[in-house]
Amino acid sequence: MRADSHAGRTSHTFISVTLSLRRALCVTALALAPGLVSAQPTGIELSGLAFIDYAYIVSDEDPDLEGANSFDYRRIYLTADSRLSDDVRVRVRLEAIGQATTAAGRPSPFVKDVWVRWQYAESGHRATLGVQPPPLFDFTESVWGYRSLDRTVMDRSRIRSSRDFGVRLDGPLALGGDLQYHAMVGNGRGVRPEAEGEEGKHVYGQVTLRRGALRASLGADYTARIPNLPDAERQSGARVSGLVGAVTDRVRGGVEVFYNHAESDRAGLDSRDGIGVSVFGAVDTSARTSVIARYDYLDPDVAFSGSQITDTDEHYLLAAVAYRPLPALALMPNVIATFPDGEDPSVVARVTADVRF
Repeated sequence: MRADSHAGRTSHTFISVTLSLRRALCVTALALAPGLVSAQPTGIELSGLAFIDYAYIVSDEDPDLEGANSFDYRRIYLTADSRLSDDVRVRVRLEAIGQATTAAGRPSPFVKDVWVRWQYAESGHRATLGVQPPPLFDFTESVWGYRSLDRTVMDRSRIRSSRDFGVRLDGPLALGGDLQYHAMVGNGRGVRPEAEGEEGKHVYGQVTLRRGALRASLGADYTARIPNLPDAERQSGARVSGLVGAVTDRVRGGVEVFYNHAESDRAGLDSRDGIGVSVFGAVDTSARTSVIARYDYLDPDVAFSGSQITDTDEHYLLAAVAYRPLPALALMPNVIATFPDGEDPSVVARVTADVRF
């Protein structure tokens, strides 16, 4: 019964997203003049990726977990892209992760992306409507370059979701398009639909620079969550972040810092402030081999709700070697060690396969 209920909710979410996408396409088509109405789709391009792990727990705060090992897929994408015209593009992406299952323990794929994008100026200004990445993680991920090993520090902290349902604007500001703006208004609920009667939105803004090898960004976002039940918890929060890095043919690396402030009317949690820092780098030692290292620090107050609230600073280390026998396949032995202050470290040794098709 619980599995049927979960499937029903998933189906309802997919239908709602599909109807919203259809409405967006109609509005966009009417706005683009008769030339767009007569344009035909150029076909569908299918692609995908899979992150597959063998993981062994070397040490853990819980001694009973030491020695546990398993094969698992951490992430699978199946993506369909289509161009409705030279200026309008549509994407639908499904994701499955190993830990997301139904009540019966079966995989539970969900809608990761569903958006329509209109480039409304030859200089590159564009508008995107639907479920999509907000201006928080994608630029940093392009500098980090190894999402297959782990998410960026802000994504790991879970203070913001890597997806949101809303409208996003992007385009060039100066320096021949090297300086770009990114702005978005969304529900602030990730891939989940907004609760009926709930008020409040999430606003994002970011400026990014790609000039030669240099990569830099400065961003901020604010959310206000006003639930529809009188006695439910109200939340608000703001975040600022910055990144400075470099990407060349053989070397990539950077430093990302963010500060998060959150407020709530929940008893005992009036406000919290926290910071996160990430230092990372990768060097190509040969045409097929790279060495990767990363260090993160998370303040205990960086997250605000649920099990994320702790009283312990977290230090995180990642070391890996990537070997690419094929352009679309990387095999990566790696070790992740987490050191909460005053607690025993958690160390996981993995072999990760990054497959793209």
